[in-house]
Amino acid sequence: MSQPRECASRLSSCVRLLVTLVDDRQPGYTRHATAVARLSRMVGMRVGLDELELEHLRLASLLHDAGSLRLPFPHVGSRWDLPAEERRVWETHPRQGARMAGMLGLPPDVAATILGHHERWDGSGYPDALSEAATPLSARILGVCDVYDSARSGFMDAREVRLSEDEALEHLLCDEVSRFDQTVVGALRDALVDDREIGVLTGMYA
Repeated sequence: MSQPRECASRLSSCVRLLVTLVDDRQPGYTRHATAVARLSRMVGMRVGLDELELEHLRLASLLHDAGSLRLPFPHVGSRWDLPAEERRVWETHPRQGARMAGMLGLPPDVAATILGHHERWDGSGYPDALSEAATPLSARILGVCDVYDSARSGFMDAREVRLSEDEALEHLLCDEVSRFDQTVVGALRDALVDDREIGVLTGMYA
């Protein structure tokens, strides 16, 4: 095996291992991360990302909650029901995940995407309360797709409430001007309409 292929194989194994370890703490994470990666690629293609950018977005999508492995509590059942102190700790996971990406030798934009995926258009996100285009486009894509899949699947919701496609989109669309990049939300909506023809996502929310 050539050295570049060997390096790529080792990196792929590390990514799979981290995803599995997060799944041990957050059951369902493997499915969630895979779904977010698929959604992010569809949106990224619509907004004009090139193949290298799409690959980096895929890696960030798979590892977006890897930073939770560095948190002191063993399991997070619902991120919204955490006591205030534990929530403050939880909100450090994007920074922890970005550091882990750097330790793996991943490109800086992978780390930046992980770091920014909980930032919001209106500055209400974390960890740095960035607003509008101060957050990289890739992170805005990941953030929207993360929220959409969580809403559709009930991931990280102790009640396991699952919204329909229309309800999940309405959740994003009613907030798009304030919390989410409306261009990204629109691209997700259009990608989902197209998917009704090709059926890539059909089985993910059955």
